[in-house]
Amino acid sequence: MADGRMHDAGPGTSWPLVGRAAALRTITEAATRADAGVVIVGPPGVGRTRLAREAVAWLAAAGHPTSWAAGTRAAGAIPLGALLHLAPPGDPPVPAGEGLFHRILERFSVPAGKRPVLVVDDTHLLDDASAVLVHQLAVHTRTFVLVTLRQGQTAPDVMTALWKERVARRVELQPLGDGDVDTLLERGLGGPLDAVTRRTFRHLSAGNSLVLRELVQSGLESSALRRVDGLWHLDGRLRITGRLGDLVEAQMQADDPAVLAVLEVLACREPLGQPVLEGITGHSAVVQAERRGLVVVERSGARHQARFTIPAYGEVVRARMPRARAHAIWGELAESLAASPRRRADDALDLAVWGLRAGRGSSGQELLAAAHRAADRLELKLAERLAAASRDIGGGVDASLTLAEVLASQGRHADAAGVLPAPGDCDGDERADRLAALREKIEYWRDEAPPAQGRPADGRAADAVRAWTMLLEGQVARSLAVGTALLARPRRRPDQTPERAPVWAATAVIFAAGLVGDADLAERAGAIGLETAAQRKASPWAQAQVGVARCLALLLGGSLTTAAETVARAYREAAESQPAPLVGVWAAVRGIVAKAQGRVKPAQLALREAIVLLDGHDPFRLRRVYLAELAGAHAMAGDAVQADAWLSRMDGCPAPPGVLFEPWIERNRAWAAAAALDLPGAASRAVMAAKAARGAGAPMIEALALFDAARFGAAKEVCDRLHRLAESVATPATAAFATVAAALATDDADLLAEAAGTLHRIGHTLPAAEAAATAYRLHVAAGRSAAAKNALVFAREVLADCGGARTPLTDLTGSEASLTPRELQVAKLTAAGLSGRAVAGRLGLSLRTVNNHLGRVYAKLGVSGRQALAHVLGHPSQQGERGLVCGCGSC
Repeated sequence: MADGRMHDAGPGTSWPLVGRAAALRTITEAATRADAGVVIVGPPGVGRTRLAREAVAWLAAAGHPTSWAAGTRAAGAIPLGALLHLAPPGDPPVPAGEGLFHRILERFSVPAGKRPVLVVDDTHLLDDASAVLVHQLAVHTRTFVLVTLRQGQTAPDVMTALWKERVARRVELQPLGDGDVDTLLERGLGGPLDAVTRRTFRHLSAGNSLVLRELVQSGLESSALRRVDGLWHLDGRLRITGRLGDLVEAQMQADDPAVLAVLEVLACREPLGQPVLEGITGHSAVVQAERRGLVVVERSGARHQARFTIPAYGEVVRARMPRARAHAIWGELAESLAASPRRRADDALDLAVWGLRAGRGSSGQELLAAAHRAADRLELKLAERLAAASRDIGGGVDASLTLAEVLASQGRHADAAGVLPAPGDCDGDERADRLAALREKIEYWRDEAPPAQGRPADGRAADAVRAWTMLLEGQVARSLAVGTALLARPRRRPDQTPERAPVWAATAVIFAAGLVGDADLAERAGAIGLETAAQRKASPWAQAQVGVARCLALLLGGSLTTAAETVARAYREAAESQPAPLVGVWAAVRGIVAKAQGRVKPAQLALREAIVLLDGHDPFRLRRVYLAELAGAHAMAGDAVQADAWLSRMDGCPAPPGVLFEPWIERNRAWAAAAALDLPGAASRAVMAAKAARGAGAPMIEALALFDAARFGAAKEVCDRLHRLAESVATPATAAFATVAAALATDDADLLAEAAGTLHRIGHTLPAAEAAATAYRLHVAAGRSAAAKNALVFAREVLADCGGARTPLTDLTGSEASLTPRELQVAKLTAAGLSGRAVAGRLGLSLRTVNNHLGRVYAKLGVSGRQALAHVLGHPSQQGERGLVCGCGSC
């Protein structure tokens, strides 16, 4: 694809039955227990017919003779019209009457064999004669009658009598719950969906399975719903196809003009306060719409609000509404809101948007207030239009500053520079502070000019921005100094407009504290940031910034269990209601934490979701980091092909400014080299990443990179430096890293087993499994069978939580003999098809040393020859060196 994303083919047409297992069991049990029948009742679209078909298929497979009939308005005008086809085969055609009634009755009055089954769909549409016949079959014959009835519709009294008089069981179908909707979507589409797409379908369908399927079909037909990077993603709004519109209109049956007026108003704004809705449409119309099940009125705080029972109805009504009618409604809504106290946070935004849609003017201040609210909601394109409109009609300096801030938030720093007001126009501390912060951002992100040494302060906001730019430039100590000094200044009172500066400064300090391993400072800065972000007028993005920084600080400090719990909670909350960019950011952090733990499958899924949701929203150019992390997650699964593919995608993205993320990215290149079995190259890259992190003053990243190098076979080379880091940055993680490196360097199995337990307790799942697996191999080689068994059990249990991880140290091949790490490297490369000379070149050994290692491998594993070795190590076939590197299997 031109955009570099991977798009897959569409799904099949078969959708499973989900969430109806209990109802299906009730029907099949009733048929086998000699019950007269079952009445399936439910609102339109919840799957009455589908359940009946599934049940009749099950009963037919069990040997029951089955028949199917359906009520329709046309057939209901003819006596026995829906059942005419049930006359015994070979009977001459006769008019519907008493003779036909009895012949159908006789056909189902079989004395023996499997019970006949008659399904009658939509019995509320049956004529009286057909209804009486169905009732007679249920009461006076062995026939098992399965009928469906639309909730809220008047049905013939004999159909109601079936369940009222307990002749048949009544099964009520409700809309599907969120979990069932998710399952239906994933199974129906044949793959996972991103959280925002899943939420959209849940909301629009309200659990109505028929509406859900038609929404999905509409998305597929319009290409708004497509599979991107392995996830189904809804790009933009659904287009209402003719089929979807007709189906929804048939379900609504909104033939009353007064009820339709209610639906049209709600289609323009949902939910809407009940007094406002009734002021436009009248009380009786709202009551009638609610009685028909089209609208629900519910309490929301101190207010009562009206909304569609199925929000997809609103999408259809809006799509088919005449434009003039919509303009009139928006005008009435705007007039009503303008005359109200406007206490809700979104009132300013609604007033401006409705006025614009109605073709009515708004003041510059109204548009500016709306732009601020849209920016808080991360609706940045809308915020840009509103701020630009305010600026065009004399919104003044504040409108220009707001427009520049919105443009900068989109990463459009050159455009932001073009609308900046002159410094002389920015009177007052707040305006001057905002201008200084914008100039600081533009200078760094557009011109990539690093923060100057000793530059005088231009204001609190500018200082906060500078704390971040220093951090990105690898000036961690300076960033901490600037950020902590800013946080120490007195803050504004809660009743004043909240400042951006404390949030920005807090996030910089939190992240920097994580980089240097100062957990206490990170928590103190986090408390200040959250206090500011939680103020009434603060943006939800501010809370997310602080939360994300805190999770990353926990990760860097080695507290992965706490980090995983924190990010899981934040991601769930974001996925429920927050804008797609926030969900994407939390998905990215969720994936990064899962990868750090070594839970590779969850990491891959979360990072792919982040890449999909944040496409087109990357103001800080962090997409390169997400792609690198995804490559690393595939490398940890031993998938060199996918790792290389994602690294290639990454290389096509613009790099973030500064040097802070370079060692982070380089660590993932090291893992990709390890997946290709280039362990010397992997260790070399990890050591380079460690040196870069050390130069940036980020000892925790340095420790992680050195630990990677130890895992790639360079434990002796990095052991001393890791021990010094563990002494200077005393955290449980650095201590465990140093212990593992020392144990790997000296082949100390007991020390490895001890470190495995420590790593597992703090959430480093894959490193714990690697340490235990290596301890197992060393115990086996030394003949310590009991200790080997304990290490093996622990390694297998922990490795099961890693979701398919396959790294150089996770090998558990053989239960009687094992290999040293170097022998394992030689064995894997040989089993993959490399010649002895190629193995020697790859590992930097002599050919004689390789042959000696290989001889010991054959002896320990009890095999002879490369083919047998490949079988033991799980390589199905030998490949040449090029095939090993690219992983295509055909080189």
